[in-house]
Amino acid sequence: MANIRSLPSGNWNAQVRLKGKPAQSKTFPTQALAQAWADQLEAVTKEHQTHTLYTLGMTYCETLLKGKGSYDHAIKIVAQLYAAFPQSIHDITPQLVNDFKLKRLQTVKPATCRIQLAFMSRFFRFAKRGLLIDIHNPVSDIALPKPDKSSDKVISAGELRQLLNKLSPTMALIVELAYETAMRRSEILKLTTHCLHLDERIADVIDGKNGTRSVPLTIRAVELLKEAQRLALADRANKGRLFTVTPHSVSQAVRLARNKAGLDNSVRLHQLRHTRITNVAKKGFNNAQIMIVSGHRDTRSVARYSHLNAKDVLHLID
Repeated sequence: MANIRSLPSGNWNAQVRLKGKPAQSKTFPTQALAQAWADQLEAVTKEHQTHTLYTLGMTYCETLLKGKGSYDHAIKIVAQLYAAFPQSIHDITPQLVNDFKLKRLQTVKPATCRIQLAFMSRFFRFAKRGLLIDIHNPVSDIALPKPDKSSDKVISAGELRQLLNKLSPTMALIVELAYETAMRRSEILKLTTHCLHLDERIADVIDGKNGTRSVPLTIRAVELLKEAQRLALADRANKGRLFTVTPHSVSQAVRLARNKAGLDNSVRLHQLRHTRITNVAKKGFNNAQIMIVSGHRDTRSVARYSHLNAKDVLHLID
Protein backbone atom coordinates (compact mmCIF):
# COMPACT_ATOMS: atom_id res chain seq x y z
CA MET A 1 0.00 0.00 0.00
CA ALA A 2 1.42 3.39 -0.97
CA ASN A 3 1.45 6.40 1.33
CA ILE A 4 2.05 9.77 -0.37
CA ARG A 5 2.65 12.80 1.86
CA SER A 6 3.79 16.39 1.41
CA LEU A 7 6.93 17.58 3.21
CA PRO A 8 7.66 21.00 4.76
CA SER A 9 10.28 21.51 2.04
CA GLY A 10 7.54 21.40 -0.61
CA ASN A 11 8.64 17.98 -1.87
CA TRP A 12 6.55 14.82 -1.78
CA ASN A 13 7.50 11.55 -0.10
CA ALA A 14 6.21 8.17 -1.25
CA GLN A 15 6.39 5.10 0.96
CA VAL A 16 5.40 1.65 -0.23
CA ARG A 17 4.75 -1.23 2.19
CA LEU A 18 4.23 -4.72 0.81
CA LYS A 19 3.48 -7.82 2.87
CA GLY A 20 6.60 -9.72 3.82
CA LYS A 21 8.96 -7.09 2.37
CA PRO A 22 10.75 -4.07 3.86
CA ALA A 23 9.17 -0.67 3.28
CA GLN A 24 10.67 1.47 0.52
CA SER A 25 10.63 5.26 0.53
CA LYS A 26 11.66 7.99 -1.93
CA THR A 27 11.19 11.77 -2.18
CA PHE A 28 10.16 13.69 -5.32
CA PRO A 29 9.59 17.34 -6.27
CA THR A 30 5.94 16.73 -7.26
CA GLN A 31 3.06 14.58 -6.07
CA ALA A 32 2.59 13.15 -9.56
CA LEU A 33 6.17 11.84 -9.68
CA ALA A 34 5.82 10.34 -6.19
CA GLN A 35 2.59 8.59 -7.17
CA ALA A 36 4.09 7.30 -10.43
CA TRP A 37 7.07 5.81 -8.58
CA ALA A 38 4.80 4.13 -6.05
CA ASP A 39 2.58 2.73 -8.79
CA GLN A 40 5.59 1.35 -10.67
CA LEU A 41 7.03 -0.24 -7.54
CA GLU A 42 3.76 -1.87 -6.62
CA ALA A 43 3.28 -3.09 -10.18
CA VAL A 44 6.51 -5.09 -10.18
CA THR A 45 6.67 -6.28 -6.56
CA LYS A 46 3.14 -7.51 -5.92
CA GLU A 47 2.19 -11.08 -6.74
CA HIS A 48 -0.59 -10.40 -9.21
CA GLN A 49 -3.29 -13.01 -9.61
CA THR A 50 -4.39 -11.22 -12.78
CA HIS A 51 -2.13 -8.83 -14.66
CA THR A 52 -3.20 -5.63 -16.34
CA LEU A 53 -1.20 -4.27 -19.23
CA TYR A 54 0.40 -1.84 -16.77
CA THR A 55 1.59 -4.44 -14.27
CA LEU A 56 2.71 -6.76 -17.07
CA GLY A 57 4.49 -3.98 -18.94
CA MET A 58 6.22 -2.69 -15.82
CA THR A 59 7.35 -6.20 -14.90
CA TYR A 60 8.75 -6.60 -18.42
CA CYS A 61 10.60 -3.28 -18.23
CA GLU A 62 12.07 -3.96 -14.78
CA THR A 63 13.09 -7.49 -15.74
CA LEU A 64 14.56 -6.94 -19.20
CA LEU A 65 15.17 -3.22 -19.75
CA LYS A 66 16.34 -1.84 -16.40
CA GLY A 67 19.58 0.09 -16.90
CA LYS A 68 19.25 0.18 -20.69
CA GLY A 69 18.76 3.27 -22.82
CA SER A 70 15.31 2.14 -23.94
CA TYR A 71 13.96 1.84 -20.37
CA ASP A 72 12.49 5.35 -19.98
CA HIS A 73 10.91 5.27 -23.43
CA ALA A 74 9.37 1.87 -22.71
CA ILE A 75 7.89 3.14 -19.43
CA LYS A 76 6.10 5.91 -21.34
CA ILE A 77 4.70 3.39 -23.80
CA VAL A 78 3.43 1.24 -20.92
CA ALA A 79 1.48 4.23 -19.57
CA GLN A 80 0.08 5.06 -23.03
CA LEU A 81 -1.07 1.49 -23.61
CA TYR A 82 -2.58 1.16 -20.15
CA ALA A 83 -4.69 4.27 -20.78
CA ALA A 84 -6.21 2.45 -23.76
CA PHE A 85 -6.36 -1.02 -22.19
CA PRO A 86 -7.21 -0.79 -18.45
CA GLN A 87 -8.73 -4.29 -18.31
CA SER A 88 -7.13 -7.64 -17.48
CA ILE A 89 -4.71 -8.87 -20.14
CA HIS A 90 -6.98 -11.90 -20.57
CA ASP A 91 -9.79 -9.61 -21.73
CA ILE A 92 -7.79 -7.86 -24.46
CA THR A 93 -8.97 -9.23 -27.81
CA PRO A 94 -7.60 -8.82 -31.37
CA GLN A 95 -10.65 -6.69 -32.16
CA LEU A 96 -9.82 -4.28 -29.31
CA VAL A 97 -6.22 -4.08 -30.49
CA ASN A 98 -7.29 -3.39 -34.07
CA ASP A 99 -9.70 -0.69 -32.89
CA PHE A 100 -6.83 0.89 -30.95
CA LYS A 101 -4.63 0.79 -34.05
CA LEU A 102 -7.23 2.48 -36.26
CA LYS A 103 -7.89 5.17 -33.68
CA ARG A 104 -4.18 5.87 -33.10
CA LEU A 105 -3.51 6.17 -36.82
CA GLN A 106 -5.86 9.15 -36.86
CA THR A 107 -3.62 11.11 -34.47
CA VAL A 108 -0.05 9.75 -34.72
CA LYS A 109 2.35 8.64 -37.43
CA PRO A 110 2.22 4.99 -38.54
CA ALA A 111 5.73 4.45 -37.12
CA THR A 112 4.61 5.62 -33.66
CA CYS A 113 1.61 3.29 -33.69
CA ARG A 114 3.81 0.44 -34.92
CA ILE A 115 6.25 0.92 -32.03
CA GLN A 116 3.43 0.87 -29.47
CA LEU A 117 1.93 -2.31 -30.90
CA ALA A 118 5.34 -3.95 -31.13
CA PHE A 119 5.96 -3.26 -27.44
CA MET A 120 2.53 -4.59 -26.57
CA SER A 121 3.32 -7.79 -28.44
CA ARG A 122 6.58 -8.13 -26.50
CA PHE A 123 4.67 -7.84 -23.22
CA PHE A 124 2.39 -10.71 -24.18
CA ARG A 125 5.28 -12.89 -25.33
CA PHE A 126 7.00 -12.15 -22.02
CA ALA A 127 3.82 -13.16 -20.16
CA LYS A 128 3.74 -16.50 -21.96
CA ARG A 129 7.46 -17.35 -21.96
CA GLY A 130 8.81 -15.43 -18.99
CA LEU A 131 5.91 -15.67 -16.54
CA LEU A 132 4.41 -18.91 -17.92
CA ILE A 133 0.95 -17.37 -18.20
CA ASP A 134 -1.33 -19.31 -20.53
CA ILE A 135 -2.44 -16.51 -22.82
CA HIS A 136 -2.80 -15.74 -26.52
CA ASN A 137 -0.98 -12.73 -27.94
CA PRO A 138 -3.78 -10.61 -29.50
CA VAL A 139 -1.28 -8.43 -31.38
CA SER A 140 -0.08 -11.41 -33.41
CA ASP A 141 -3.37 -11.33 -35.35
CA ILE A 142 -2.97 -7.66 -36.32
CA ALA A 143 -1.23 -6.23 -39.40
CA LEU A 144 1.22 -3.64 -38.07
CA PRO A 145 1.44 -0.24 -39.81
CA LYS A 146 4.38 0.04 -42.18
CA PRO A 147 7.51 1.63 -40.70
CA ASP A 148 8.76 4.98 -41.96
CA LYS A 149 11.49 4.88 -44.57
CA SER A 150 14.87 5.38 -42.92
CA SER A 151 16.42 8.76 -43.68
CA ASP A 152 19.54 8.62 -45.86
CA LYS A 153 20.57 12.16 -44.97
CA VAL A 154 24.35 12.57 -44.70
CA ILE A 155 25.32 15.68 -42.74
CA SER A 156 28.04 17.73 -44.38
CA ALA A 157 31.05 19.20 -42.58
CA GLY A 158 29.58 22.67 -43.12
CA GLU A 159 26.24 21.71 -41.57
CA LEU A 160 28.07 20.21 -38.61
CA ARG A 161 30.05 23.42 -38.05
CA GLN A 162 26.88 25.52 -38.18
CA LEU A 163 25.21 23.21 -35.67
CA LEU A 164 28.16 23.20 -33.27
CA ASN A 165 28.37 27.00 -33.36
CA LYS A 166 24.84 27.24 -31.91
CA LEU A 167 25.39 24.75 -29.07
CA SER A 168 26.72 25.15 -25.53
CA PRO A 169 30.25 23.75 -24.97
CA THR A 170 28.95 20.59 -23.29
CA MET A 171 26.31 19.90 -25.94
CA ALA A 172 28.83 20.62 -28.69
CA LEU A 173 31.14 17.97 -27.20
CA ILE A 174 28.33 15.38 -27.17
CA VAL A 175 27.17 16.20 -30.70
CA GLU A 176 30.64 16.11 -32.24
CA LEU A 177 31.33 12.83 -30.45
CA ALA A 178 28.24 11.37 -32.10
CA TYR A 179 29.66 12.46 -35.45
CA GLU A 180 33.18 11.17 -34.76
CA THR A 181 32.34 7.83 -33.11
CA ALA A 182 28.91 6.77 -34.49
CA MET A 183 27.89 6.15 -30.88
CA ARG A 184 24.24 6.42 -29.95
CA ARG A 185 23.04 9.21 -27.67
CA SER A 186 22.50 6.85 -24.73
CA GLU A 187 25.93 5.28 -25.21
CA ILE A 188 27.69 8.64 -25.08
CA LEU A 189 25.81 9.72 -21.96
CA LYS A 190 26.76 6.48 -20.16
CA LEU A 191 30.49 7.08 -20.61
CA THR A 192 32.60 7.42 -17.48
CA THR A 193 36.28 8.17 -17.03
CA HIS A 194 36.83 4.43 -16.48
CA CYS A 195 35.45 3.68 -19.96
CA LEU A 196 38.23 5.61 -21.69
CA HIS A 197 41.50 4.07 -22.89
CA LEU A 198 42.70 7.06 -24.85
CA ASP A 199 46.31 5.91 -25.29
CA GLU A 200 44.88 2.90 -27.15
CA ARG A 201 42.21 5.05 -28.88
CA ILE A 202 39.43 2.89 -27.49
CA ALA A 203 36.25 3.67 -25.51
CA ASP A 204 34.13 1.03 -23.82
CA VAL A 205 30.36 1.16 -24.29
CA ILE A 206 28.68 -0.46 -21.28
CA ASP A 207 25.18 -1.92 -21.68
CA GLY A 208 24.56 -0.35 -25.07
CA LYS A 209 21.62 -1.21 -27.29
CA ASN A 210 23.39 -4.37 -28.45
CA GLY A 211 25.38 -5.06 -25.29
CA THR A 212 28.89 -4.06 -24.23
CA ARG A 213 31.53 -3.32 -26.84
CA SER A 214 34.71 -1.35 -27.55
CA VAL A 215 34.59 1.60 -29.95
CA PRO A 216 37.60 2.65 -32.07
CA LEU A 217 38.30 6.37 -31.80
CA THR A 218 39.42 8.88 -34.41
CA ILE A 219 42.17 11.33 -33.48
CA ARG A 220 39.53 14.06 -33.16
CA ALA A 221 37.38 11.84 -30.92
CA VAL A 222 40.37 11.35 -28.60
CA GLU A 223 40.78 15.14 -28.37
CA LEU A 224 37.08 15.58 -27.55
CA LEU A 225 37.15 12.86 -24.89
CA LYS A 226 40.27 14.32 -23.28
CA GLU A 227 38.40 17.59 -22.87
CA ALA A 228 35.32 15.80 -21.52
CA GLN A 229 37.52 13.82 -19.14
CA ARG A 230 39.22 17.01 -17.91
CA LEU A 231 35.87 18.62 -17.17
CA ALA A 232 34.56 15.49 -15.46
CA LEU A 233 37.60 15.15 -13.18
CA ALA A 234 37.24 18.80 -12.19
CA ASP A 235 33.65 18.19 -11.05
CA ARG A 236 33.66 15.57 -8.30
CA ALA A 237 29.88 15.67 -7.99
CA ASN A 238 29.41 13.79 -11.26
CA LYS A 239 30.98 10.58 -9.83
CA GLY A 240 33.14 9.94 -12.88
CA ARG A 241 30.44 10.43 -15.52
CA LEU A 242 31.60 12.47 -18.50
CA PHE A 243 28.20 14.09 -19.00
CA THR A 244 25.38 14.69 -16.51
CA VAL A 245 22.72 15.90 -18.95
CA THR A 246 19.56 13.96 -19.85
CA PRO A 247 18.99 12.28 -23.24
CA HIS A 248 15.98 14.51 -23.93
CA SER A 249 17.97 17.68 -23.25
CA VAL A 250 20.56 16.68 -25.87
CA SER A 251 17.93 16.12 -28.56
CA GLN A 252 16.19 19.35 -27.59
CA ALA A 253 19.48 21.27 -27.79
CA VAL A 254 20.09 19.91 -31.29
CA ARG A 255 16.61 20.94 -32.44
CA LEU A 256 17.03 24.47 -31.09
CA ALA A 257 20.53 24.82 -32.57
CA ARG A 258 19.31 23.51 -35.93
CA ASN A 259 16.56 26.12 -36.02
CA LYS A 260 18.93 28.92 -35.01
CA ALA A 261 21.38 27.90 -37.73
CA GLY A 262 18.63 27.78 -40.35
CA LEU A 263 19.20 24.10 -41.12
CA ASP A 264 16.37 21.85 -42.32
CA ASN A 265 14.65 19.19 -40.22
CA SER A 266 16.73 16.37 -41.71
CA VAL A 267 19.68 17.50 -39.57
CA ARG A 268 19.06 15.38 -36.48
CA LEU A 269 21.22 13.87 -33.77
CA HIS A 270 20.84 10.31 -35.04
CA GLN A 271 21.88 11.40 -38.55
CA LEU A 272 25.34 12.20 -37.16
CA ARG A 273 25.73 8.50 -36.36
CA HIS A 274 24.37 7.62 -39.80
CA THR A 275 26.87 10.00 -41.40
CA ARG A 276 29.88 8.45 -39.65
CA ILE A 277 28.85 4.91 -40.63
CA THR A 278 28.28 5.99 -44.23
CA ASN A 279 31.68 7.71 -44.37
CA VAL A 280 33.35 4.59 -42.98
CA ALA A 281 31.63 2.47 -45.62
CA LYS A 282 32.88 4.82 -48.34
CA LYS A 283 36.46 4.19 -47.23
CA GLY A 284 36.06 0.59 -48.36
CA PHE A 285 35.57 -1.09 -44.98
CA ASN A 286 33.96 -4.53 -45.20
CA ASN A 287 30.77 -5.33 -43.29
CA ALA A 288 32.60 -6.86 -40.33
CA GLN A 289 34.75 -3.74 -39.96
CA ILE A 290 31.76 -1.42 -40.31
CA MET A 291 29.93 -3.35 -37.59
CA ILE A 292 32.84 -2.78 -35.19
CA VAL A 293 32.35 0.96 -35.66
CA SER A 294 28.56 0.94 -35.65
CA GLY A 295 27.88 -1.68 -32.99
CA HIS A 296 25.34 -3.47 -35.19
CA ARG A 297 24.93 -7.22 -34.96
CA ASP A 298 23.07 -7.69 -38.24
CA THR A 299 24.53 -6.94 -41.68
CA ARG A 300 21.05 -5.92 -42.84
CA SER A 301 21.18 -2.99 -40.41
CA VAL A 302 24.55 -1.98 -41.85
CA ALA A 303 23.05 -2.02 -45.35
CA ARG A 304 20.32 0.41 -44.25
CA TYR A 305 22.87 2.87 -42.91
CA SER A 306 25.42 2.66 -45.73
CA HIS A 307 23.87 4.32 -48.77
CA LEU A 308 26.60 4.00 -51.39
CA ASN A 309 26.47 4.66 -55.12
CA ALA A 310 28.72 3.83 -58.08
CA LYS A 311 30.99 6.86 -57.56
CA ASP A 312 31.69 5.81 -53.98
CA VAL A 313 33.48 2.64 -55.09
CA LEU A 314 35.44 3.94 -58.09
CA HIS A 315 38.65 4.33 -56.07
CA LEU A 316 38.41 0.69 -55.00
CA ILE A 317 38.03 -1.08 -58.36
CA ASP A 318 41.23 0.01 -60.16
